Amino acid sequence: MKNNPASISLHWPNLVIIVGGLLMVILWPVYINLHGPTSFSRDGHLLGQGPEFWGSMMESPASLLIALGLFGHYSLLAGHADRKARVGFVLIMIGLIVTALVELAILAIAPPMLSPLVAIGLILVALSHRENPSFPKSGQYTLLGMSVLLLLSFFWTLLLPKDVFDRTNGYVVFGVMANLLFGVGWIVFGVSLWRREQAS
Repeated sequence: MKNNPASISLHWPNLVIIVGGLLMVILWPVYINLHGPTSFSRDGHLLGQGPEFWGSMMESPASLLIALGLFGHYSLLAGHADRKARVGFVLIMIGLIVTALVELAILAIAPPMLSPLVAIGLILVALSHRENPSFPKSGQYTLLGMSVLLLLSFFWTLLLPKDVFDRTNGYVVFGVMANLLFGVGWIVFGVSLWRREQAS
């Protein structure tokens, strides 16, 4: 059966979220290869650009795409939910958009100071939909999993002494949690919402 424009339009937020997650996943190996595994940058270059540029490209466009996709799902995520979901939605959007705009402005990766804000927002949205049959369980678990990744990566960089951080290739550990797996999480979340729409 041929899709009509109305049914196709339901899928664009999912596609944007998935593309944002893919961008993060694809560019992380490029960034970490140029930067190196420790806090001391190797300052490698690709296409005339260094790790700071590629780090910015890994995070800022992806975050803006994900924020756009979430905004397209506002009615599902927050519009018809309780106040807790709306607060969580706002926290997620602030964390993603503000960080992305800062990184675009400086063309470098900004410190992950707003990661806890995004993590709290993800937790609030996920918990507010525990009894919502139209919100996929896999999506709820994915949001909670991503919140754990963000909090772990934040405290990893905040609490670990610099010498221990570098001896354990701490930048790789941080990036796997905050970029690679976080990007995979957004892909899974977008796919779960897409499957829900197809099923309905």
